[in-house]
Amino acid sequence: MIMKIFRKTIIALFSVLGLFTATQASAQKLLWSADFDFNFDNRENAQLSLPSYTLFGARLTPQIGIGWGKSQHSLMIGTDLTKTFGRDTRFCENPELLLYYNYRGRAFGATAGIFPRKKLLGDYSGTIASDSVRFCDKNIEGLLMQYKGIGGYIELGIDWDGFYSVEEREKFRIFSAGEYTRQVFTCGYTLSVYHYAGRVDVPGVVDNIAVQPYVGAKFEHLIPLDRLSLTASWIQTFQRDRRSGEKMVMPYGGEVRLRIEKWNFGIDNRLYIGDNLMPYYNRYGSELYAGDRLYSMVSNAHKCYNRTEIYYQRTWWTNAIPVSLHAGFSLHFLAGKMATSQLIQLSVALDNHRLKTNRKKKDN
Repeated sequence: MIMKIFRKTIIALFSVLGLFTATQASAQKLLWSADFDFNFDNRENAQLSLPSYTLFGARLTPQIGIGWGKSQHSLMIGTDLTKTFGRDTRFCENPELLLYYNYRGRAFGATAGIFPRKKLLGDYSGTIASDSVRFCDKNIEGLLMQYKGIGGYIELGIDWDGFYSVEEREKFRIFSAGEYTRQVFTCGYTLSVYHYAGRVDVPGVVDNIAVQPYVGAKFEHLIPLDRLSLTASWIQTFQRDRRSGEKMVMPYGGEVRLRIEKWNFGIDNRLYIGDNLMPYYNRYGSELYAGDRLYSMVSNAHKCYNRTEIYYQRTWWTNAIPVSLHAGFSLHFLAGKMATSQLIQLSVALDNHRLKTNRKKKDN
């Protein structure tokens, strides 16, 4: 079955290439890209009575397509090939088709179809999407609209996660983010509206809404550091299990984030004080909550969770073929106990535009 899907994807890729060749005399351009992601995420959570695990794998995402109208419009097709190391699979796990239309104007942009999550502008926190989810669910199936103006941006999209059927629940997420920066100060928000409905033989709907406004400032101009930023945010949720008939619950909390960086080494500290943000986790688990599980471990007696990451982060060959590395070691403090995690991420982004731009610079 997997090989059949892969063969169909390859045939579709060559079909697009053939279409481009047949219309080469017009204003269309051949577009292509290939992204590689390597991920090592080791969680040691035994002291917090949570499962410990290691997510170790790689992903390759080749794409090809046609661009027109000075490359404002493009139609892309590709595949997302993921291999989790250690799993006994002959090829890879469930290759996913990428198929989308993309428009990029001077200020407004829109993408529709199945497209990579990296197109998002918003910095959605771990309360909405954990590091593991970001790697395992790299693509969005739906629509994304974005506007970039002087000093900021705003985006709105929908990601359809599940189709109503006998086997699967209807699930979709409406998300949005915005940010405005003036000199050293920044303000913005992120929003997630998750609709977790039933399937044919399982009625009921669960609403999970989270909004996170924030303000921040950057101070690296005051002292010799590459980065010194402080951000404070408020996380407000609205959750209701309609099937149970219970009243809506509204857990909330505040989070302060401090980042310090020099010579590619840095410290990223997040301090959360507030309620358990995942009150229905024991009922629905990760099907309802995509955020970091540690935000569900805050009881009435312990309302404080702190994560401190010490990391090295660097990008090489930015103008040609950017290779980015992030290696970090995190300490998680919760309820008087400590857990640790290690994260190594390597990414390579290759496309025709970067190579063309770099070649022109060399020629000049």
